[in-house]
Amino acid sequence: MLKEKDPYLIVGASGLIGRAMSQSLSKRGIRWKGTYHSRFEPGLVKWDITNLDETKNIFSKFNPISVVLCTNLPGGVDFCDENRHIAAEFHLNSTKRIGQYCKEVNATLIYLSTDYVFDGGKYPYQEEAMPNPLNVYGQLKFQSEQWIQENLKKFLIIRTTNVYGWDPQTVTPNYMMNLYRALQKGKIFHAPSFLFGNPTYVVDLVQGILELCEKNYSGLFHIVGDSFINRFQWALDAATILGLEMSLIKELKYPISNKIERPLKSWLSNKKFKDHCKTKMHNHLEGLNLMKLSLERSY
Repeated sequence: MLKEKDPYLIVGASGLIGRAMSQSLSKRGIRWKGTYHSRFEPGLVKWDITNLDETKNIFSKFNPISVVLCTNLPGGVDFCDENRHIAAEFHLNSTKRIGQYCKEVNATLIYLSTDYVFDGGKYPYQEEAMPNPLNVYGQLKFQSEQWIQENLKKFLIIRTTNVYGWDPQTVTPNYMMNLYRALQKGKIFHAPSFLFGNPTYVVDLVQGILELCEKNYSGLFHIVGDSFINRFQWALDAATILGLEMSLIKELKYPISNKIERPLKSWLSNKKFKDHCKTKMHNHLEGLNLMKLSLERSY
């Protein structure tokens, strides 16, 4: 007897993007299944994507139409450079295995990638710009993109950056959650004015992905917010909108010398996405006001 297909399998459904994706699907009445690794939530299935047996078991248990791969390795960019073998297994090898299973069950792979495939030197970046990653994390993400494009016919690669939203239970807080927690406790928060990007409200991101899916698009898209701003100004604006103490925010004017190299001006153009889709990509002020509404509803 054939297993009933569930439209979406969300890999990392207990994270910021995965949770927003599951909520959006539920509101639309669309079935989905989800997995978690370290952040348990009822109804989700535990899955270590680096475990071959667990990966095989997941695809014997579920029969998805689309697989949303939105997991990330705790510790981020620095951890990846310091633990290259672990990072490669998580970000590249696991993506290849999941992609191969997608191919076997005729599912679309929706892969969340990053602005870190670029070096930040020639912005704004269109989808066809040549990547030049500066660190291991960016290299592995770019290698995963290449493998997907070379080996799969049914895929969406979504590059995004500076994703944020209200996520109080997180163990890996986004930039705005770090800011909120620090200022709520009366702690100093250091914000870099040398680091620029596109703040992307998480609900906009998942709505954009779902619109691409509904329209049966495939390929590579940049889905990011409409602002290009440095993190110091972003933090100041957030403090104003969220009613936090702005004087606790201290400007960092220069990169720390021993930090892993990152693109300092990472501007992804969302023109291609906006030419194809109607989902509004809010600027950072609009997105922060939407985050504030989520914060207020949670109390």
